[in-house]
Amino acid sequence: MKLLNKTLQYYFWLSIVLLMVAIPVFYYVLQRIVLSNIDASLVATKTQLIPRLRVMEIEPEALQPGLDDGVTLEKAPRRPESDSLYTTDKYRLLTSYLVINQETYRLQIKSSLADHQRLIGSIIILQSVLLILLLTGLLLINQSLAKRIWKPFYQTLRKLRAYKVDDPAPLQLAPSGISEFGELNSAVEQLAERSRQSYLSQKEFAENASHELRTPLAVFQGKLEMLMQTTPLSEEQAALISELADASHRMTRLNKGLLLLTRIQNGQFPDTAAVFVRETARHLLAQYEPQIAQKGLQVEEDWLDELPVNMSPNLLEVLLGNLLSNAIRHNLPGGKIVVKGANGVLTVSNTGQAYPLQEDRIYQRFAKNSKDAESLGLGLEIVRKICDLYGFEVKYSWEKGMHNFQVIMKS
Repeated sequence: MKLLNKTLQYYFWLSIVLLMVAIPVFYYVLQRIVLSNIDASLVATKTQLIPRLRVMEIEPEALQPGLDDGVTLEKAPRRPESDSLYTTDKYRLLTSYLVINQETYRLQIKSSLADHQRLIGSIIILQSVLLILLLTGLLLINQSLAKRIWKPFYQTLRKLRAYKVDDPAPLQLAPSGISEFGELNSAVEQLAERSRQSYLSQKEFAENASHELRTPLAVFQGKLEMLMQTTPLSEEQAALISELADASHRMTRLNKGLLLLTRIQNGQFPDTAAVFVRETARHLLAQYEPQIAQKGLQVEEDWLDELPVNMSPNLLEVLLGNLLSNAIRHNLPGGKIVVKGANGVLTVSNTGQAYPLQEDRIYQRFAKNSKDAESLGLGLEIVRKICDLYGFEVKYSWEKGMHNFQVIMKS
C-alpha cells in the first residue's frame, strides 16, 4: 500500500469513528435541550393557569370551560409533595396538585413530542450530511495536498527505477521546494554517481585487462600448439599439455566474452541491417549439429514467419548462439530442444534440470546454475545486454519440465 493511501486510510477510519461517536452524542444533547425547553414551557403554562384556576374558589362552575387542549383538571384523593415531569410514548407530561375550596385537584399539562422528534430527526440528518460533506471535503483536500507534496518523491522514484548504473550521463533529479526531498535527492545523486564511477572503473579495468590479455593468450596458445608437436612426449607430458590447452581455451573464451560485453556496453555495434531470425537460427543449428548429435538431442522447430528484425547481424548471431549453446550444454542426454518464432517472439526451450532456475541470478555476470566447466556464466548476461541495446525483452519460465527463454523482439 502506498504511503499516501496509508495516510488517507487513517484519516478515513478516524472520520468514521468521529461520525459514529459524534452523531449519537449530538442526538442525546439535542434531545436534552428540547426536553428542557418543553419542561420550561409546561412550567410556564402551569404558572399562567394557576391564577385562572383560583377563580374556582369564587366561581366553582367556571373551571372546565376555561381549560385549553392538553390541560386536564380532576379531583385527586390526596396531594403529593411536589410536581412531576415524565415522558410517555407521545407526550411530555407535567402533573401538579392544587387545593381549591379544600379539595385536592390533579392538574396535568401535556405537550406532544411528535413535532419535536421530527425536528430533532431533521436536525440530526442535516447535521450528519454536513459532517459527512465536511469530512469528505477534508479527505479530498488532504489527498490533493498530499499528492502535491509527495510529487517530488514519486518523480525521484521514477527516475531511480529508470536509472542504470551503466548510463553514460550521471543521475539528475528534479529540484524540489521541500527541503527534506531536496536533501534526499542530493544524497541519492551522490550515491548514484559514486556507484557509476565505481562501475566505470571496473568496466575500464575489465576492458583493459581483456585487451592486454589477448596477445599473451595468443602467444601462449601458439607455444602450446608448438609444444604439442614436439617429440618425444610422454603420456604424462601429453596429459599436462592437454590440460593447459583446455585452460588456455577457456581463458580465451572468457576474454572474448568480457571484450564482447564491453563493446556492447560501449555501443561499438552501430551498424544495423534487416536480418531474419529463422534463417540465422537454422544456420546456427546446422553448426551445432555435432554437439546435438553427441548428446542425442531431438530438435523441433516451429516458425510462423521469418521473424525479421533490424539489428547488427553479428549480435543476432551472438544472441541466438548463446541461447542455443545453453540449450545444448545444459540439456539432458536424449533431451529435447524446441525453437519457435511467432508474432515477433523467439522462444528457445530445452529439457534439463528438473527444477526452475533462479531468474534473479541467471542474468548476472559469472552466475552459474550448473557445474559444467565449459560454462563461463557470461552467456545470458550477453543476451540481456543485446536485448537492452535494441529494446528487446528477455523472459525466463519453467513449464512442464521445459526451460523457456523468450525474446520479445516486437511489441
